Amino acid sequence: MEVNRKQFIKKAAAGIAALAALELSSRSGLFPLTGSRETPRAPGGEEVLGKVPSDPQARQILRMSELNRLPWFDYAGDAQLRLKEGAGVPKIIDCHTHVGWSQGFGDDIDMTARNPVRYFWDYEITQDFLNFQLHPTPKEAEDITQETKYLLFRTPERNKSYTAANLTAEMERFNHVRSILLPIEIPLYSRHAEQTRRAAKLDSRLTAFTGIHPWRWSHAKEDRLAATLDGPIRGLKFHPVFQFMGPDHPDAMRMFEWCAEHGVVVLAHTGYTGSEPEFMRALSEPERYERPLKAFPKLRIIFAHTGSRRRFHETLAVARRHDDQVWLEFSGQPVPHIQIVLNNYDPAKIVYGSDWPYYPLSVSLARFLVATEGRDHLWQAILHDNAAKLLNVTTA
Repeated sequence: MEVNRKQFIKKAAAGIAALAALELSSRSGLFPLTGSRETPRAPGGEEVLGKVPSDPQARQILRMSELNRLPWFDYAGDAQLRLKEGAGVPKIIDCHTHVGWSQGFGDDIDMTARNPVRYFWDYEITQDFLNFQLHPTPKEAEDITQETKYLLFRTPERNKSYTAANLTAEMERFNHVRSILLPIEIPLYSRHAEQTRRAAKLDSRLTAFTGIHPWRWSHAKEDRLAATLDGPIRGLKFHPVFQFMGPDHPDAMRMFEWCAEHGVVVLAHTGYTGSEPEFMRALSEPERYERPLKAFPKLRIIFAHTGSRRRFHETLAVARRHDDQVWLEFSGQPVPHIQIVLNNYDPAKIVYGSDWPYYPLSVSLARFLVATEGRDHLWQAILHDNAAKLLNVTTA
């Protein structure tokens, strides 16, 4: 057992930086839904990431700053994009957000700081970002690679803008009344769960899920987990890729069993883009969640991202086979995929997530609103009520 433990830690330590970079790619949508990889051009002649919308109703919104062309957004007096007053969008419970992480020996992040948010992707690059996107660009990928090389020793500068204060300021502009903060607990020198708990205490609109690494599950870990679940909202974030552990691993199974027996909702990363090494892809295959779902009938899981890019349809299929236990959250998915979810899953089992700061709140919300044009009767349930019921959330 000790040899296995050393091998695990060695493998984990060697791969953390690579995993961080790959995780960013898994949120990026590297592959378009349709069309070729040729570089098209917008009406003004500039290059576009992806295809220029051919449907006039798409309004040819090619930059985040143009979202005011949609009927739900405008600009405030301070020239910041916001949800338009009277747009009819209900209060929003966002089930998938993060604050910045500093791991290992990196500097702590001041969660009270207000500064410009440096999102991971540049939505002012001309692109059809409502329907798909082609991030990271070569420059973005190069920057991220350099950052992650030193992740355990130096906190990336951009992470210092992912603060509780910046998130709540953005929430106010887009009618978000509750954000669930999700920690990512890596195998070594992990500090993100504690940072996330501290950040949530700064504002009553923030609520932290807990996080723990399942490796070598024990009664001591059960006690640690129980100690962090001290409020009415009982949730845990599980990330098979960052935690080097598939959901059907014996230790993960024991963690899921504990969560099932103690009424803890698990929000779990699902799927991949196809750019990851094969062993990493294998960890997040949606079919691997079937074992814990079958073993623990009381287990409740939110499938984050609905499988990302390369396992979207497979994740939806697994969810449909276990629809009494699985809720879907589609952060990172473009409009066509959101519409597939809405057409093929119980709307009462769908919750909303933005995945801030990987995506600005405006981008995630715009995709959802466009996907539900003509179906605004779904807004109240998906944007608020489903999460309030599942997570025992109250909002003012």
